[in-house]
Amino acid sequence: MIQLRGEDGKYLRIIDYKSSSKNIDLNEVYAGLQIQLLTYSDAICKEEDIMPAGIFYFSLLEQMLQADKKISEEEIEELIQKNFRMKGLILADIKVIKMNDNTLTSGSSKLVPAAITTSGSVNEKWTNGVSKEEFKILQDYIDYIIKQIAKEIFSGKIEIKPYYKNGKTPCEFCNYKTICGFDTKQNKNSYRYIEKEAKEEILQKMKKKIQK
Repeated sequence: MIQLRGEDGKYLRIIDYKSSSKNIDLNEVYAGLQIQLLTYSDAICKEEDIMPAGIFYFSLLEQMLQADKKISEEEIEELIQKNFRMKGLILADIKVIKMNDNTLTSGSSKLVPAAITTSGSVNEKWTNGVSKEEFKILQDYIDYIIKQIAKEIFSGKIEIKPYYKNGKTPCEFCNYKTICGFDTKQNKNSYRYIEKEAKEEILQKMKKKIQK
């Protein structure tokens, strides 16, 4: 957790150090699977009365470089920095982007998933970001989904319904298959399919949920 100070107040940046490569997927957030960092951010921002600047994953994987030609030490260092670039979600605001990377004037940041155009605006194509209003939707949705999960726990809901996304499911790595007994061919078992939708579509679906 790192606090950044801007002209309009304090901002919060959360970094999760991982031993694997990971990124924020709003489709998984909507499904209630990837809510850890957003939960931390929402709770701290409310407690400390500060604004979210971004939530990031930093990979600790040892970097292995491949090149089809001899490259200089400077090029090697640049490639390593590129591979260590954090993934995640940033507040798409020029001031916040520059607070996260104070060396950035234009182009793509080597530190965070953001880029600035030569005219000094946010390069939306190369920035994995959301506006303040959209970040507020995410925070409100996190409140909603946590309450829904709590209701299911207290109501005793324990249905066997693993997720299925892009041809993958956590059942592949589960050590308790014989106990669980999940089988789509019997007992009316079925997966919870996670669709792959664009950021704008996901945010609209979240907005509808929290407005009910």
